[in-house]
Amino acid sequence: MKITTILKGFLFGAGLVSSAKIYSCTEKNTIALTFDDGPFEYTEELLDVLKKKNIKATFFINAENYWKDFPTNKERQETLKKQYEAGHQIASHTWYHEIPSSNSEIKSMMTKFDDLIEEIIGERPKYFRAPQGNCDEDCISYFEELGYKVIQWDTDTNDWRKSDDRVKLVKEYLTDEWKKEKDNYLILMHDVQKHTVKEIVPWIIENAPFDKYKFVTVAECLGNKNDMYVSGKTVDDSSNNTNSTDKNIIENDDIQYTIPNVNNTDSSNLLNSGAPSSFGNVFYTIVIAFILLFISYNIMTQN
Repeated sequence: MKITTILKGFLFGAGLVSSAKIYSCTEKNTIALTFDDGPFEYTEELLDVLKKKNIKATFFINAENYWKDFPTNKERQETLKKQYEAGHQIASHTWYHEIPSSNSEIKSMMTKFDDLIEEIIGERPKYFRAPQGNCDEDCISYFEELGYKVIQWDTDTNDWRKSDDRVKLVKEYLTDEWKKEKDNYLILMHDVQKHTVKEIVPWIIENAPFDKYKFVTVAECLGNKNDMYVSGKTVDDSSNNTNSTDKNIIENDDIQYTIPNVNNTDSSNLLNSGAPSSFGNVFYTIVIAFILLFISYNIMTQN
């Protein structure tokens, strides 16, 4: 058995190298509406609908998907500015709605995309969702290495379906889900779908359990409202002023990594995302791991 295999196995067992998508919120009584694949021609109308109930959502955006000229079209980029300025969270969904095959290509793509987003809204996202949710453990691990939180969902509306009864099915599905009265919901939808913007979301506005749940961004539903972006800034719900938190930011190979202030970090979210909750415990566990490796190595060489 290779030493690296022993080390990986030990660290995996200790919970130090596990990589996992975040499927659910950690804050009770929260609902996070998320919209993928935009921006598109229906997005600004969606902003108006959400504003009626002061709902803050999270948009996992692409650079070239439904709007192929988005990277160069300043008028269309204004839609993204409006999303950000309205207090919604802007997150990444890859440049072309696909993940490249190699890590070097992934890094190049994400850097290029973050540069574009920063040029438009002045921020670099820390949250990422894979197209169709397809990202295996190695993929997740690399995106985490680049500083992203990899977000999935636990409530899939399947609003992209082409069937004539798709709106009816979504309404029935969400009604049944809300009857379960779960602690929270992380809901997947798409702002590029006309029926989602014009029928499903308005129905949610009128029928959602507002008396029991607060509609928030993904960052807030994970207890990290001030952790949406590398800068640590967020947009205040009432005034649209940006606020920042105390974070240490370092740069490495043109990629920025943010180390959250440990005192302000939600431990439940760290555990949920596969990160260790105590840096001291991590250090001592690694030391023990190397001691065990040394012992194992001596045993194998003697045999």
